[in-house]
Amino acid sequence: MKYYLMLCGLLILFSFGACSSSKKVIKNTTDLRQEARDFSLGVIESYFTEDCEEFYNSLSDSILLMSGDGIIAKNVVKDKCCQSVRRAFYNKEKTFQDYLNDYTIEVLTLREAIERFHGKKLPDYYITTELDFIFFGNELKNGTKSSDDWIWDDLFIFMVRKENGVWKIKGVTG
Repeated sequence: MKYYLMLCGLLILFSFGACSSSKKVIKNTTDLRQEARDFSLGVIESYFTEDCEEFYNSLSDSILLMSGDGIIAKNVVKDKCCQSVRRAFYNKEKTFQDYLNDYTIEVLTLREAIERFHGKKLPDYYITTELDFIFFGNELKNGTKSSDDWIWDDLFIFMVRKENGVWKIKGVTG
């Protein structure tokens, strides 16, 4: 009986620990989503300052082309980074604050993105983690004063992941 009570006590402690650690995972995922959002908005802000070096440094060493065209090394795109950053906007008079006012910003887990886009997913050869996030900042908000879509959409959709404690762009569209 003594061992039975001890076993029950251990099970209760284990159950309590499992519950509190699962809440911690959810909290960490929420925190990571916020970190991913902050990092992604920093990337977007670098478009406005045309800081090519900051954008290039935000890229992971290997980058997934999310369209399914493969994985490329970061150094392959170095020369094209500045061109892309400079053409992020059709209207150069717009500011980062205009962007925040005009566009919807979402950071989704891969699972949420797959659900939202009816099963469309990343290529099978790319190994994902539960902590990959996709930044979507390419859709105009409903009721936006500016009826013109003034951004180049491809630069406003990308996948981010924390690598060795540092956020990086892990995948790009287009």
